[in-house]
Order: sequence, then C-alpha cells, then structure tokens
Amino acid sequence: MNQFSFEQLNPQLQASLQRMNITEPSEVQSICIPHALQNEDLLVQAATGSGKTLAFLLPVLEMLEQQKPGKHFPAVLILAPTRELCIQITGICRKLLENREGVRTALLTGGTDMNTQIRSFSKGADIVVGTPARVLDHMRRHTFKPKKCTRLILDEADVMLSMGFENDVRECIAQLPLEQRMLFSATWPDQVKELAEEVLIHPFKTEIVNHDSLEQKIDAECICVSESAKIDLLKKILKKHSGRTIIISNKRVTADFISRILKEAGFAVSTVHSESSPDQRRREMNQFRNGETEILAGTDAVSRGIDIPDASLVISYDLPDVTDTLVHRFGRTARGGSAGKAVVFITPSQSSAVNTLKEVFPDLRSSSFTPRRTESIRSQRRMHSNATKNRKKRHV
Repeated sequence: MNQFSFEQLNPQLQASLQRMNITEPSEVQSICIPHALQNEDLLVQAATGSGKTLAFLLPVLEMLEQQKPGKHFPAVLILAPTRELCIQITGICRKLLENREGVRTALLTGGTDMNTQIRSFSKGADIVVGTPARVLDHMRRHTFKPKKCTRLILDEADVMLSMGFENDVRECIAQLPLEQRMLFSATWPDQVKELAEEVLIHPFKTEIVNHDSLEQKIDAECICVSESAKIDLLKKILKKHSGRTIIISNKRVTADFISRILKEAGFAVSTVHSESSPDQRRREMNQFRNGETEILAGTDAVSRGIDIPDASLVISYDLPDVTDTLVHRFGRTARGGSAGKAVVFITPSQSSAVNTLKEVFPDLRSSSFTPRRTESIRSQRRMHSNATKNRKKRHV
C-alpha cells in the first residue's frame, strides 16, 4: 500500500488542515486512514497524543455523504468517556468542516439540561459525538434515531469501560445498523479485548505506540513520601519547575485541597474534576490553555484524552489502583513527539508497586523524600486543621 498523504483527501479537508497548520500525517494517521477509507473495521492501540482523533475524523468526513435540507439523521456516532474529550473532538470536527456547508454536528453529553439539548438536536445531525450514557438516554427517548447511523467510533475505549460504561456502550451498538466500526484504546485490558472480539468484524489491527516508546519520551520518576509530606514535596517540585504542570489525584476532595493550598502559597492554579459544572470546566481549562494559570489540578477527568500539548510536567499525587490509569496520566505530557517529565508519589506502604511500575516504564527512577522537621510540623498541623474543619462540616 502506498504511503498516505493529505493530498489524497478532498480539497475542503486539505484547506482545513492547512488552516490548522497540520501539514504531515502522524504515524497513526498514515497507517489507519487508508484502511478506514476502504471501509474496514479498525482495532488500534495508540497512546494519547498520537494524533488518533484525526485518524478517525478524516476518513469519516471524507466518506460522509451529503444529506438533503431538512432534518438530518445521524450517519456517524463517536463515543468517548468524558464531556471534555467529546467537546474536544467536536471542536476539531467543526474546524475540519469550515470549508463544507450542510454538515451538522451534535454534542450529546451530561451536565447539560436534557430539554435544552433535545431542542438543539431537533433538526438532527450528520455526526454525533457523545458520552455513552447520554447518547443511550436520547436513543431511549427516540430523539436520537439510529436507523441511518452506519459508522461507529469508540475513542479511549479502555477508559470508557473502566468507568463503567460497558453496558451502555453495548446497548448503543445493538441499535445501530453498522457498516464500519473503529475502536481506539491506549491500553489493552481484557475488557477491551472481549468487546473488540464481539463487535469488530475482521478488523485491521495495529499497535502504534507501545509503552517502551512512550517511556523514551517521558522522564519518569517515582518518589516515596508520607501522606502528610506530599504537599511539601509538591511545592518543592513546583518551585523548581518552570512550565505548565498537571497534578492528578484520585479524589475530588484531594484536588480541591491541593488547589487551595497552592493558591495560598501564591501559585496560579486551575481546578477541574467531576463536580465542576460545564461552565466552570470550560473557564478553568481556558485559563490553563491561555496561560493565565500554569498549574492544573484535578482528577482523572483531566487525564482522559484532553489535548494540552505543552504540559511539560505531570504529577500523579496519588498512586491509582490500576497501572493503566497511570499510563493515561503520564500521557498528558510528552505529546506530539516532545519530551516531558512525569512523577508519581507513593507512600511507604505502596513501595512494592515500584516493580510493577518498572514493567511499564523500565527506566523509571525511584527516590524518597523526607521533609525537614519544620516542614513536617507544618504539614501535620495543616492535616489536623483540615480534619477538624471536615468534622465540623459534618456536624453542621
């Protein structure tokens, strides 16, 4: 098969790509797009930041047939795990469509009033991007009519299934008269393998970026630190680092705690997690992207597919339960071929996890942090103060 180039696409898409300053296809795009244009099913393991969004959007838009004026029926459904990723995919899709009239896109995610969403979706759409639960809700209400929806893309499939969307995904798929299916995943857990075997038909399979090549771009470090000293270590790292930093914790309350303490210390911080409203998320993310803040604190909502191209440091404040989750977190840096640094904090009781982490990141460096006595005392007082405040809130 000849090497793929953007010149093989229609002039409208070429003009849109030029406007977006995208001149050469990435590896995942070069490999996958020719097979997608042949209407083959795809099974792709590709790291975050590899360019996979264009790998499925470009062939979909190239093959999309124009619908007549009036109500449009969805021809393409793109399912993604989070509202932020859906917004990002929709934004890229609309940029690619700037030179083409008569193609409608719809964004169907939670966090938006259902009645308002139904009204905005009343004229239909050619391409629907959404989270599984909200799309399924529209199908059950018959506001999403799937009778002409022949193409399905599952993006970040591993994350989608790990978040508990498997039944919703399967129910959505069961209602679609599919002719083509594409599944993209950064990692390869058993859940994804089983879904792929059941859903895809003779797919073209490829692994674009393995963990070893990821590790070559990421300077990965594991630091053993007590829970009470984590915040002191965090501030120490941030004072030495210049550049955009993403801090990811396991829990929303921890993200809020980190944000508050860092702001008190004079750092400019944006905060995003599952309890943030859509307007709050949009505002906080824009502040971070525009450079008004250089630190983004949040939960895994910020590690799932969101494109932040120049985050030079990622800190996993907590060790996640699943190693694949850490791969997604670390994948927020070293995007687009650039280098980056990633750090994970582990407590002494979690020290046995180092060997497991080194299976994924063979060159992972490990160290430990012990705060000076004065720092330790301040941390203990802070932890005691926060615990007291939380007890008071529970009794109010």
